[in-house]
Amino acid sequence: MRRNGFEKPLNPMQVGTWALLPLLLLQFLFFALPILPVAASIPCTIVIFACGFSAAYYAYWVCITDPIDWRLQRHLKEQEGANCDHDNNNANRASCVKDDNDTKFCWVCSIDVHQLSMHCKFCNKCVGTFDHHCHWLNTCVGKANYDYFVRAVGSTLSLVVVHGSILAGLAISFFVQYSIAPNKIEASDLPMLDRSNQWFNANAGIFVAIVNLAFVVVDFVCVVLLAQLFVFHMKLRKEGLTTYAYIVRDGQRKRVAAQKKMEFERRRITALQQAEREGEIIRKWMLTAAGCPYVGENLCRPCDPLRVESNIKKEENVENRDVSNADATDIEGGGVDVGECAMTTNQCTHDDDGIVNPANQSRPTVPIGESFDNERVVSAPLDSQDDETSTPLQHAMEARKQLHLSDEINAKEEKVEMISLTTANKK
Repeated sequence: MRRNGFEKPLNPMQVGTWALLPLLLLQFLFFALPILPVAASIPCTIVIFACGFSAAYYAYWVCITDPIDWRLQRHLKEQEGANCDHDNNNANRASCVKDDNDTKFCWVCSIDVHQLSMHCKFCNKCVGTFDHHCHWLNTCVGKANYDYFVRAVGSTLSLVVVHGSILAGLAISFFVQYSIAPNKIEASDLPMLDRSNQWFNANAGIFVAIVNLAFVVVDFVCVVLLAQLFVFHMKLRKEGLTTYAYIVRDGQRKRVAAQKKMEFERRRITALQQAEREGEIIRKWMLTAAGCPYVGENLCRPCDPLRVESNIKKEENVENRDVSNADATDIEGGGVDVGECAMTTNQCTHDDDGIVNPANQSRPTVPIGESFDNERVVSAPLDSQDDETSTPLQHAMEARKQLHLSDEINAKEEKVEMISLTTANKK
């Protein structure tokens, strides 16, 4: 079981990481600092070494911190006979306090661990809130050392940005002055070229410029990789995800997208067969063109019949859903529609704008024998003992209930009549 990133066997990528950091600093000391102007050499040196120290400091804490799941750590200490209640050297700051029951069983470690913990095959242990295994640092990144990891990436990114900017400025300045050197007589007019040629009294200005230019390329590659990694983890922190959770979610989305694409292609094949049977040449040609990989899927996408039909169905579903929501809102808000006013025999209590007029309010009745939609109402007038303050909406809703009750009674009577006729025919 690997406890930290400095345990053997070391990873070649890890060795390259720890070798690159001092190499950048040494290159700055021997190839950039001697040819920098005096006014710029001191602040540049301070910034470069501050970034380098910060990157090394946070990378060290990433490697030395053990992100093991605290339940597994407690289990191992109990096996060793140690009391975890008095252990103050736990870099993961795990405790033996009871946590929630959001656990799962690890078959490799043979112990319950946290739901977000994962078993790393490289470190051979369960890592608490597993994010990923970093080969550049030869250790796992989890909840215990994730903040150190992000800071190490940010510090290293700052180092290569500053280092590359300084070298790029020196290289550009040297080649500009080198190109106009034949037209100049005095060396004082070309200070950068003069300082480069006097580098350690070697008269090797071209060599210094080529070395600086080569490290500009190295810094550029590092900036691209580190910037992408840093932005990616900033996005993960904003969404509250780990790298592992992001990979799982991305895989699920790709599977769902692949399933939708397969279903769409099956629909296309069916549509092509139908168009061929019905002799729709233009539709068949449009379906075939839109089904061509890459080119047809992009260029012919607006005129794809299947996509047009799908968009129309989506719009219809949205409209139907909006209408349903509007009806539900009207009912919840106590709105009265024209049908409710028409169901009463008294004067409508609503003005032209749909606002209830208190002067016109009266308790509507539904006389016996009146009919709505050719259905006879058998109920009596509304109860005279209703509250006089009842609104017309309440009376209209009561009338609707009576109407539905009448419909049910009529349906039952028709059913009885049908059963009777069927019995008589059988006899």
